[in-house]
Amino acid sequence: MRKYALLTLTTLFILGSLVGAYVLTREKPKRVQTVTVTPQTICRTVECTGRVEAAESHEVFVPLPCVAGAVSVEVGQTVNGGDVLFFVDNEATQAVLSQWSDAVSGTVEGVETVVAPVSGVVTQLNVQEGELTDHTKPCVVIAPGTEVCVAVAVREKHLRDVKVGQRVEVRGVGFARDSYGGVLSALANDAHQQYIGSVSETVVDAVITLNDGEADSSLRVGLGATATVTVETVEEALLIPYECIAQTEDGEEYIYVVENGKARRRVVKPTAEYASGVLVVSGISAGERLVLEPEALSGDEVEVA
Repeated sequence: MRKYALLTLTTLFILGSLVGAYVLTREKPKRVQTVTVTPQTICRTVECTGRVEAAESHEVFVPLPCVAGAVSVEVGQTVNGGDVLFFVDNEATQAVLSQWSDAVSGTVEGVETVVAPVSGVVTQLNVQEGELTDHTKPCVVIAPGTEVCVAVAVREKHLRDVKVGQRVEVRGVGFARDSYGGVLSALANDAHQQYIGSVSETVVDAVITLNDGEADSSLRVGLGATATVTVETVEEALLIPYECIAQTEDGEEYIYVVENGKARRRVVKPTAEYASGVLVVSGISAGERLVLEPEALSGDEVEVA
């Protein structure tokens, strides 16, 4: 009997030692933080800069270059049709033009004043007393109405995405409200060079029409404006936060999905990047929990807590 009792005790001791060794050597579950994938509406936007302009305007040209005499108006002034905008210094004009061509000099004789063809507000004044006007550009611009729009420049790299009819939010430092809603209503057919900061870029001019009732008196003609154009909207999108994505040396991107106390590695292929994460159209489902900082884990399956 003593022999069997001793054998039993020895067996129990060995089993206990094995269990203890397993418990001591077993890797403890790693503590991780997770986020839950939630469907959301995301927008991709493009920013353009420009200024407030009169929605309707009348440009006043002179038929030939002339030297301006006294200028009777200033920007922001209301004028009536027939009011004098500026006088023409015929003597100085003849002296300048006679140096170019005798045939040209006779055509400006008798022109004493340039008058407003319509009533409205002077929004641009490109003439100064004693200076020669440029007949290829409007010397005065008059806005007959009070409605305004926003003229912006679309950079060449954004032209593939920007289209007429897209929704726009307009902001400005001098505006009364944080933002004004509108729609991109026109896109020019030709491009030109424009300085953006200190760099010259190719841009295309565009016009933003504000929604009915949006404009107020703080949107003064000439004020700078920034327009955010919504070029794409995705409903029920599944975004993976950047902190949940890791990358192998071969460039393969992966995540860890937590379920029943285990984090399982899963390869994903992002389709687009946004400010808050990357869009994935397959490989994850709404409600799944993703590990933050997956680089801390290794292997295809890890016990986590």
